[in-house]
Amino acid sequence: MCRYFESWNGPQIKRQARSKFIDPKLSTQKVNQSLNGSTFKNKIFFVDRLPSTNTHAWHLIGKGAQSGLIITNNQYKGRGQRKNNWISSIHGAITFSLFIKKELSSNLLTTLPILTGLSVQQALLNFNVKALLKWPNDIILNNKKIGGVLCESNIRGDTTKYIVIGIGINVNDDKNSLIEKKLNNATSLKIEYGSDYEREIIISSIVDKLELNLNLFPNNLKKIIHDWEAVCCHINKNINFKNHIKSGEGKFLGLDDDGSVKIIVNEKLERFSDLQII
Repeated sequence: MCRYFESWNGPQIKRQARSKFIDPKLSTQKVNQSLNGSTFKNKIFFVDRLPSTNTHAWHLIGKGAQSGLIITNNQYKGRGQRKNNWISSIHGAITFSLFIKKELSSNLLTTLPILTGLSVQQALLNFNVKALLKWPNDIILNNKKIGGVLCESNIRGDTTKYIVIGIGINVNDDKNSLIEKKLNNATSLKIEYGSDYEREIIISSIVDKLELNLNLFPNNLKKIIHDWEAVCCHINKNINFKNHIKSGEGKFLGLDDDGSVKIIVNEKLERFSDLQII
């Protein structure tokens, strides 16, 4: 079922590079129409304002939903990696989650953020946006963060039953809105390219690419890792890192077959599955 609220009749925002007008409120109807053969078509749950799209996904799963796409205009208590808050603007960013019933071995869960981040990067190429990726879940543009992903699952035994993938991207945010939210190391597509974007088309493009990669997963894991390394912003560079055990610096070599990172530390190769790059 597609939950579609009536259209916004307020002020319109003119896109600088085109002669069309961009509606400041999301249209789930436009998202639905733009999906290209996706199984999420007609499974869009729209909530104008909610704390977290991922949290709402688990709520719907608890009510018996098998899959769906959750979209909101205003996510005011978003969750990021390591229990950090994800702060997004109203009507400027896109914040959405998709959930599906999918059985995966628990040892593959480290690679889900890799697959998701790559899917976002690939989808943005449709808009001539050449983003890069930072391990494990950041989307980077011109050395600043424009977005991130958060992957969650419930596990029975050694296998997942459901996975939930949350995605947030700064799209039509201006500099003032990011400064007001104290996001000094963040940017947006509008800031970098000087234009407003139809956020619905970006959402549908990401969902299409993500679903395609998920349908092939894990058989496409080697290609996912190869393609992720090709667009990693710190591949073969010296980095500072930390986790709950240690901190240090080393040379980031890439990913192992299970999605963990390979770093040369004091001339010795080390592997980490839980790591924050500082």
